[in-house]
Amino acid sequence: MTHHARGGLRPWLMGGVALALIATTAHGEERSYQIKAQNLGSALKEFGLQSGRPISFTEDRVRGRRSAEVFGTYDDEAALRRLLREADGLRFVRAQNGFAVVQADMPTMIKVATQAAPMAPASAPAQIRAEAPAEPIAVEEVVVTAQRRAETVQSVPLAVSAATGESLAKQGVKNIVDLSAQAPSLQISNGGGGNAQVFMRGVGSTNTTVVGDPAVAVHVDGIYVSRANAISGAFYDLDRVEVVRGPQGTLYGRNATAGAINIITNAPKHVYEGALDVEAGNYGALTTTGMVNVPLSDALAIRAAFQTSRHDGYLKAVNQGPGTGGNDRNDQDDKSARLSVLFQPTERLKVLVRGDYLHRGGAGFGDVAFPLETGNPYTTLAKVNVSQDNTFKNITLEASYDFDWATLTYLGGHRDVDVNTITENLASDNHRPTYQSQDNWSETQELRLGGDSGRLKWVTGLYTFKEKSATDTRILQANGNYLAFFQPYIFSRSAAAFGQATYSVTEKLRLTAGARYTHDHKGRSGNTYLLKPDFSILSLVVRNLSDETWNATNWKLGVDYDINSLSMLYAQASTGYKAGGYFDGLPPNAYEPEHITAYEIGSKNRFFDRRMRLNVAGFYNEYKDLQVSAVENIAGQNALVTRNAGKAVIYGVEVETDFKITRADVIDMNMSWLHARYETFLLPLGDPFVNYAGNATVSRCYKADYTAASPRAGDFSGCHMARTPTWSITAGYAHTFALANGANLTARAQSHYESEKELEFHGFASNRQKAFTKTDLSLTYAAEDGRWSLMAYVRNLEDKAVKTNSNANATTGVSTNGTAFYAPPRLYGVRLSAKFN
Repeated sequence: MTHHARGGLRPWLMGGVALALIATTAHGEERSYQIKAQNLGSALKEFGLQSGRPISFTEDRVRGRRSAEVFGTYDDEAALRRLLREADGLRFVRAQNGFAVVQADMPTMIKVATQAAPMAPASAPAQIRAEAPAEPIAVEEVVVTAQRRAETVQSVPLAVSAATGESLAKQGVKNIVDLSAQAPSLQISNGGGGNAQVFMRGVGSTNTTVVGDPAVAVHVDGIYVSRANAISGAFYDLDRVEVVRGPQGTLYGRNATAGAINIITNAPKHVYEGALDVEAGNYGALTTTGMVNVPLSDALAIRAAFQTSRHDGYLKAVNQGPGTGGNDRNDQDDKSARLSVLFQPTERLKVLVRGDYLHRGGAGFGDVAFPLETGNPYTTLAKVNVSQDNTFKNITLEASYDFDWATLTYLGGHRDVDVNTITENLASDNHRPTYQSQDNWSETQELRLGGDSGRLKWVTGLYTFKEKSATDTRILQANGNYLAFFQPYIFSRSAAAFGQATYSVTEKLRLTAGARYTHDHKGRSGNTYLLKPDFSILSLVVRNLSDETWNATNWKLGVDYDINSLSMLYAQASTGYKAGGYFDGLPPNAYEPEHITAYEIGSKNRFFDRRMRLNVAGFYNEYKDLQVSAVENIAGQNALVTRNAGKAVIYGVEVETDFKITRADVIDMNMSWLHARYETFLLPLGDPFVNYAGNATVSRCYKADYTAASPRAGDFSGCHMARTPTWSITAGYAHTFALANGANLTARAQSHYESEKELEFHGFASNRQKAFTKTDLSLTYAAEDGRWSLMAYVRNLEDKAVKTNSNANATTGVSTNGTAFYAPPRLYGVRLSAKFN
């Protein structure tokens, strides 16, 4: 048995008790902890060395158990409490000048080994009163890996929001769209086909086709997700979600000009545990979620999880007359599963393999036409039975080896996407179907080396990304023919080298510098045809060819300073890069990369003995060649075209706070103030709306000379950028009632407010969402032992119909006609949750 001691003190070993006696320090003092996840016995010994306090435990009590990681500044009790988070059935008590790890049901009178008095027999352990410390009244801290190393949110000099999977479930977050209210300056909505459109600090992308790229990089377990339709199925059995705002060009690379969202699922643990949730609600909603975790040996553990989720369509089809019957849409019929295997044969080597599967059926998502044909945004005239049959498969491998001086990590992932949909254009003069099939596979590999040598923390690595797609889209025309897009070969490749380091000039002052070089290669080969009703070729509309390459070097410089152990100031300047691309037709049909130079200052604070967290960030972003997508005419047919908008400036302020007033009362709030305008944005030949003479008298933001013949120039300089409300505020309050039987009853209210915002860049009133407020309520009963709970909830109490996506009719250029997507109406239901171990 290994002995650990410092300062000449010798541990006494009695009755199988391993005791580390370390020089005593003042209780309540905060210190920096860096304890990685490992077997619990080793972690407790490391805690004794880093805290300088005695820690006693029995070897049989901790054998086969794993610790949680502890990185950050804590007092000793807070650090030990975090260390034991995954050690179900264990707690700690105060004993002498240190702590003892005991079973959760252990009486307060225990025996621990102490240093023997001069005349005392060595075989007589001392009997003392061990006091179980009261749970502190403090705001929970979440460990994140936003800088490719484990740190608490409060110690990261970035604007980052994080929430645990448990807290997200309590607030009803079941997909990526629900994250919108969880962080400031974040806008997420469903676009065409249910593809998530993510905007952060005023920048995002509405081009969610196979040739479009996001401006916010989404990662699941560290793997970049290139296609927006593959994101939502990951939201179950989560460890945490991180929202990192601002360009992440150094560590996350391409397509992270606005920020990054990191979704981290739960990894296997070395404990037996399980969970089952059943949720039922209006619209026939039924969701089942389950998990089981099994340690197979000291080195091997597996975790399996599943979710089924269904509800009827929020958009009801109104059938009027023969031949007009279509089905409801905006429903859900998902089935997903995930299997994770953790193999850790030594303390140095760790291998984690994950595989997941998602099938998405049902009718799928659908926009509603405006002006509203029924007067209700949740009903529509429909003539087509729409459907989706989409499958997503993913496998990842993460392997790391600890060399003491550095850790080498390999991260690889492969994703397959198979999409088959039938959709309907619900415009009053259309109601015709579109048939689409799409195959996509992507592969990501990253090799990373990172270390912490006291004053210097560093990480460097190599990254590659490959993607191939094939798509077949057929749109029925009024004359019975089809407009068809056959793109059998679409590819994207990216390679990068990166590095970032933080140097501690003093104990309080740190400097950070980083750089990344990226090479991108994208292209496709395909054609656009007119097809006869039997799908034979009538004529070639246009060939679609492209082969483009770009290179970029991004950098970051930062400084952060600890005012004290609870407050930090930081400032940084950085750049970001989003790859260029192409649109339909022959070269020249490319648009340039999007570049950002960003400046940010911020402060992170904890007040009132850690009861209050208050983080403030101010930013100023300059965008060059900002990419903007709109529908234009290619070879006589409408097509989604991306252009470079010249220059845009975005600046704002963000505030996040949590305040645990008492053990029973918690308030939380996030807020953003945003100013986002195009400085220079000129379309020399206009677009369908600029060139439609009827818009001369329509309220709009752009300038055009309607006395001149079309095509005419459209100047959008000074226009509001899309999805940038000036004010966005989310505030919540929760109170927990302690019941006589030991159970708890928690009531929570949360409200989200947004000021008026444009949903696209023309400034038409039809594409504008007015200011709104949405409120969520929940009431949760939790049993005394925490093994089960029952929650009742209402989402969108006001039953507010909120537009999240809107586009006028590009075929005609008429601004008052088009399609829009609405967030769900009022939802309510109950959820029963149970835990097993």
